[in-house]
Amino acid sequence: MKRKHRRPSPNRVSFGMEIVRKLIHVTAGILIVLFVEKGILTEEILGLIIFIFGLVVLLNYKYEQELLTHVLSINRADARIPGLDVLSFFLGAWLVLIIFPNPLAFAAIMILAFADPAAHLLGTGFGGTDVSLSQRQIWSAAATATLIGALAAWVYVDFWPALIASAVAMFIEAGEFKIRSHHIDDNLTIPLVAGAVLWLITLI
Repeated sequence: MKRKHRRPSPNRVSFGMEIVRKLIHVTAGILIVLFVEKGILTEEILGLIIFIFGLVVLLNYKYEQELLTHVLSINRADARIPGLDVLSFFLGAWLVLIIFPNPLAFAAIMILAFADPAAHLLGTGFGGTDVSLSQRQIWSAAATATLIGALAAWVYVDFWPALIASAVAMFIEAGEFKIRSHHIDDNLTIPLVAGAVLWLITLI
């Protein structure tokens, strides 16, 4: 008698892909920081990469190519403009690098790299939905993500400033910051808010 192989549920498959996406998110943040720190990557080179990638995203949006769309959608399959979230990630990292001193910029990028994916994974109950979580579980997930971001940023700044910056960035992310009813990608808001908070703390 042949054994029937159970197919993985759609939710489990999609969550597996989400894990892969978040690992790419974390790896990209770490590599940007390490490459800049080692002098392999400069703000100018990163700016050029962003410019070229932005053109690719724009041209693909106008003249959609199936294969390129699939590649650009690796981080978010449901994105209205494929690749825009990836572009926002690199743009957010680049902006903090040119605005803030390196240790603060590195810490802000680490908060983006670690706290943001942790918030998304924990906020969906590792495969569930936001609706399936209680208010207490949501706050617990946010607090855990904040701590994860702070620990990652602690490599470059003191722990308490890192914790405060991570907490404020996560609070802003939870509020889905908007300008004129347009949602601002948290890949932009998280590093900029975290960097600004860290910079303000240095002035106190």
